[in-house]
Amino acid sequence: MILERGGNVSIGQAASRPSRVCVSLGWSPSQVPGMEIDASAFLLKADGKVRGDSDIVFYNNARSEEGAVEVETPARGDAQAFRLDLGAIPSTVERIAFCVTIHEGQARDQSFGRLQSAWASLIDVSGATEIARFELPLAGATESAMIFCEVYRRMDEWKFRAVGQGFEGGLGPLATHFGLSVEDDGAAGAATASRLSEQSQRRISLEKRLIDLEKKDPQLVSLVKKVGVSLAKKGLEDHQAKVALCLDISASMSGLYRSGAIDTLVRRVLALGLRFDDDGRIDVFLFGEHAHDFGSVGADNYTTFVPDMQRRYRLEGGTCYGKVMQMIRGHYRADSSFGRVPVYVMFVTDGDTQDRPIAEEQIREASREGLFWQFMAIGPRKDKAKGFFSRLLASDFTFLAHLDNLQGRHIDNANFFQVENPAEPSDEEMYELLMGEYPHWLKAARDKGVLAG
Repeated sequence: MILERGGNVSIGQAASRPSRVCVSLGWSPSQVPGMEIDASAFLLKADGKVRGDSDIVFYNNARSEEGAVEVETPARGDAQAFRLDLGAIPSTVERIAFCVTIHEGQARDQSFGRLQSAWASLIDVSGATEIARFELPLAGATESAMIFCEVYRRMDEWKFRAVGQGFEGGLGPLATHFGLSVEDDGAAGAATASRLSEQSQRRISLEKRLIDLEKKDPQLVSLVKKVGVSLAKKGLEDHQAKVALCLDISASMSGLYRSGAIDTLVRRVLALGLRFDDDGRIDVFLFGEHAHDFGSVGADNYTTFVPDMQRRYRLEGGTCYGKVMQMIRGHYRADSSFGRVPVYVMFVTDGDTQDRPIAEEQIREASREGLFWQFMAIGPRKDKAKGFFSRLLASDFTFLAHLDNLQGRHIDNANFFQVENPAEPSDEEMYELLMGEYPHWLKAARDKGVLAG
């Protein structure tokens, strides 16, 4: 069925009365040089407003809270699709609006009038048949945000409506229309610009980064999505933090660098950084006998991190935790966001330290700062080793366990776990380990005034 603007069709009147449908959106040409086009679904109450930021479903928030709406791989030549389980939609949701926006369209003088065509279709998932289709009239369109269509509730049935309502000014006015908080960006001499709430902004920014990154590094994007699942379980899907990776470069680590185990670890920690930090990078620190600030690692250089590091630094003969802890604390204290944006420090070692008193002092003093220390020890456990020589060669990390339970701290700011090889736990298992105590520290840090807000 072909619909005109304002036309509707009852989904219940379809021959199969489907409970699962797909709303598919598309435009042509699908790629316009210099134009970034995004699609999203807004779950709306009876008053036409969202219940909160989680009611926006798009590339990086790919599933609504209850799972009734989720991003789907588009069929044919469509650009974006959403799968709906009509039976799972909460009773408080009366309407789902499917929208398309041109990123910074107003600032770039871009509008839907530059497209040749755009459409929305309703598909019965069970039979893969098109129930209805709406071709949007774009001639002369000056808007950079548009509601293409909507699925809405009428009594005990669901309907699909062709909308085609545009918004001058782009995403900001669209967000206001759906009840999201916006504010003026205050740019002098520029046209008034609106923006979504901070959480929504971060989601959209991450979405755009991942769209670009997926073309170059789909494996890394897959990892970022796994991180997202783990964070969602902890209520941290919109959390912002800086991420530091602190790596042992003592000579005993040489086999782990050669085997690729550290490459795997760097990739996993970078994926966490891509979720947590708006700049999508992690800060790397190294320690052996001395402490070193390696600099930042991102999607552009993580694959060459190990050879780059080894060209600059030789593996060292000693192991000193305290020196690098002091360096890390100084590095972040100089950051303007310190005390407001938390810092997640991933501290990796395969041996004990030579400066225990200094390390203790650093962790105790840092308990009043916005840094969380996640210690990961690498090596076989002594208590599981069989035979005299196995026990002799097994690693003893009682000091790291001691730091985890250190007395005299303002709050508990550390956690510790041990693995034989950092590449052996699955991605999912590793992210569960990394998030073991971090949410508890966040709450304590805010309650005790260590972190603002």
